[in-house]
Amino acid sequence: MNKAETHNRDALGYYRILGITPDTDENLAKQKYRERAKVWHPDHNSSDEAKENFQKLSVAYDIISNDNKRLTYDLLCSAYTSSNFPPMFALKPYRNMDGKDDFNLKAVSLTKVIGKLITQEVKKEDKICNYKEALKEVFKTSVNNWLLGWWSIKAFPQNIKALAANFHNIGHNRAENYRLWLHNAVAYWQNKQVGNAYISAVVAGQYADDGQKVLLKKLIAQLGLKPTFKLQSWNMFSLQAVQLVMPIIFVLAALLPMSVKVVSESDLWNYFNKEKSIVYNQEVRFSGGGSISDDMVVGKIIKIPVDLTDVSQLYHLKSEQKIMYGPADDFDVMKKLKAGTTVRVTGITPDKEWYRIMLDEGEMGFVRKEHLVQGIGNDIPYGSQIFHK
Repeated sequence: MNKAETHNRDALGYYRILGITPDTDENLAKQKYRERAKVWHPDHNSSDEAKENFQKLSVAYDIISNDNKRLTYDLLCSAYTSSNFPPMFALKPYRNMDGKDDFNLKAVSLTKVIGKLITQEVKKEDKICNYKEALKEVFKTSVNNWLLGWWSIKAFPQNIKALAANFHNIGHNRAENYRLWLHNAVAYWQNKQVGNAYISAVVAGQYADDGQKVLLKKLIAQLGLKPTFKLQSWNMFSLQAVQLVMPIIFVLAALLPMSVKVVSESDLWNYFNKEKSIVYNQEVRFSGGGSISDDMVVGKIIKIPVDLTDVSQLYHLKSEQKIMYGPADDFDVMKKLKAGTTVRVTGITPDKEWYRIMLDEGEMGFVRKEHLVQGIGNDIPYGSQIFHK
């Protein structure tokens, strides 16, 4: 199936009611409406279902015949289904956990399990939060599952699945993050917060498939604005690593049987914040000023100055490759990238075997030199952080 067809393009059936498709132009839509209105208008049809069908037809045509309403409907259909479709013209943007507008948000998918001897409670949800809030939410869920998720026969296998899923899902829930930022883009647009709508649409584009990107470009064209902004990058390795604190504590407790101190969840979290036990040092400095860091100790790296207008450090992958968290095959896999994906080189190991690369979302990982070819491969996605014209 083509990427542009992977989402529901008519969640509420408005196009189906009119007997048209999302690609039908305005004139044909009007013609189809008139034809069906003649059939179902109560003045000409006395059947029991005529009034109801005519009302549905009128609602559908009201949406499809108006350019802004139709674009709103098409955008929301790209992220929602009929079962979770939001109130189309009463959208409120998602904000951080303090209730503030925040462009450092992600949807973090977490599953919490509590064993209750005979039964168990399993709760899956997407936490909408900024990076600091995400660290805390992921940590709290991990502590809950490690301490409370084992206490029934049914809960035990559920908890194993939850722990594995929570670790894996960090950075891999594109659909949820597209829905978050698409929703915010439309909500800000409706509230006439044009700058916020533009930024949200650009962020949504980082998670969009081909068909969704076409719709986002229509929205951006409607906004007619291009504010300058800089988004903060997330260190997904940190969000995964914080989930390992509890098993490390268990191992230490097993190795130190004389220790009788009881460590509470708040103690662990305060220690994690105070001591910063996961230390990070990897930094990229931009030639125009400023820097970003994905904060991971990976050994000595020869830095390459980053100028986002410079194409000489843009490379692409010869084939599909695993991007690693560090410059060795025994590091964890950050993600897989398709052949032809364009990346920016920001550093190289002294033996010139591994290149540090920046990805579209600002993350940094490592790939062997032999898998890279200098120059742009596939088109750089809209809103990418590796290249600014």
